[in-house]
Amino acid sequence: MKKFDVVTIGSATLDIMFHTKDAQILKNRKKFGYQHLMAFELGSKVETHDVLYTSGGGAANTAVSFSRLGFKTAAIACIGKGATGQIVMDRFKDEKIDISFVKQLEGYTGMSFVITGGKKGDRVIFVHRSVNKKLEVSKKLLNSFSTKWIYLNSLAGKPWKENTKNIFEIAKKKNIKIAWNPGTTQLDAGYPFLKKYLANTEVLLLNREEAISLVRSSGVKTTRIPKLFKVMHGWGPKVIAITVGDKGAYVCSNSNVCYDKALPAQGLNTTGAGDAFGSSLVSGLITYKGDVKKALHLAIVRSNYVVRKVGAQEGLLSKKELTKFKI
Repeated sequence: MKKFDVVTIGSATLDIMFHTKDAQILKNRKKFGYQHLMAFELGSKVETHDVLYTSGGGAANTAVSFSRLGFKTAAIACIGKGATGQIVMDRFKDEKIDISFVKQLEGYTGMSFVITGGKKGDRVIFVHRSVNKKLEVSKKLLNSFSTKWIYLNSLAGKPWKENTKNIFEIAKKKNIKIAWNPGTTQLDAGYPFLKKYLANTEVLLLNREEAISLVRSSGVKTTRIPKLFKVMHGWGPKVIAITVGDKGAYVCSNSNVCYDKALPAQGLNTTGAGDAFGSSLVSGLITYKGDVKKALHLAIVRSNYVVRKVGAQEGLLSKKELTKFKI
């Protein structure tokens, strides 16, 4: 039986990234969920200043992140059998990630078309999930390896509920810690459906808007960070992180809240910043033996360097590169 430090679960995609200085970022106060818009002149031809073809997706991004920090890592994901799938598979191999559980299926590899722009590296992502919707995480698969942690990303497709059930059931049975960054599909299911899983979550990772939405689904309306933490802490997660964009992030552990401001940077791209933050926070909790303050600062530093480069994985600092930073 193979043994790992971390196994990531979620999507694997080919990301096509265009960076342009011509994007206009507009504020819209009228509709929740559409408060910041990226705009271009209708019918215009927009000049791009950089383009990149790279692998992405939650399972891939977080696996690369953990592996670069020296953790023995595997990914559970699906890719297509064509050339685009091979690009993603080659990236896994180059990053020393175990591919035993990466399935190659008939169909297209998931793709993301990413437009980045604006002074802060804001982005809009167009996603075609394709074979990611076919991901099946069976109990047999979960029982075929040993790991200390599972990092669960967004799940797509009809099997997501069964996959989630299997993951949490086997993790509880095998005493595996789960770090969970639920996606839109999971959050839309609301607290009544998710509560049994949240009770068995070691680390819960959300941005502010997601936290507000999830708490609201439990019947509590608030936008205040302390109140959000109080409600979610009562659900059972040991550690809860709420990111607030370029303002930084808050982490709550045992009712104690830590805050760390974002580092200044001329951002090129925010794609992958959330994956970098979450995986780095978990890495820090492991490395620094539960020291939340140090883990949070590690997450702030590594996500900041992802923002500085185009691509979700290009700026992920390695263990060696981190030696010049004081964490």
